Amino acid sequence: MSGTVLAGTPIAVDFWSLRRAAGARLFFLSHMHADHTVGLSSTWSRPLYCSPITARLLHSRLRVPTCWIRPLEVGQSHVLDEVTVTLLDSNHCPGSVMFLFEGTFGTILYTGDFRYTSSMQGEPLLRGRRIDRLYLDNTHCHPRRALPSRQLATRQAARLIRAHPHHHVVIGECQPLIPPALKI
Repeated sequence: MSGTVLAGTPIAVDFWSLRRAAGARLFFLSHMHADHTVGLSSTWSRPLYCSPITARLLHSRLRVPTCWIRPLEVGQSHVLDEVTVTLLDSNHCPGSVMFLFEGTFGTILYTGDFRYTSSMQGEPLLRGRRIDRLYLDNTHCHPRRALPSRQLATRQAARLIRAHPHHHVVIGECQPLIPPALKI
């Protein structure tokens, strides 16, 4: 999903073309992957809501001025311009979230990229809620395409790093990992 303006709402998620976002006045970023930040740059000049981790990455990577970045705590509801938004961990990458929006337009869940786990079925913030609209990212939703579990992917990455001990490996916040000391 490359972002959208949610029809009938003042909300744009992962969508940074102001020219094409007519009527949107609340802008949200689900996470810092490049396909969700197309068009977002250091010249952005509107309030932008995201998780605290994404907020730090947004400023350090894209140089969006901190005066426009509005971090919202995950797991809490926030009222913004007559819209209630709750951020839910999407189990995708550090700082990635799903957005639960509630307002006169009803209840909307925007998943962005997420990694489903069975524990999500019991998410207390979703229990008993009727979702009127679901914006579901389906990038890897194909029956023949099996994604490895997070644990398996971690083991595979560690095995690959160990197989190449003379390579400089950087993960996340540009912290070099020295393969012999790697404990996964």
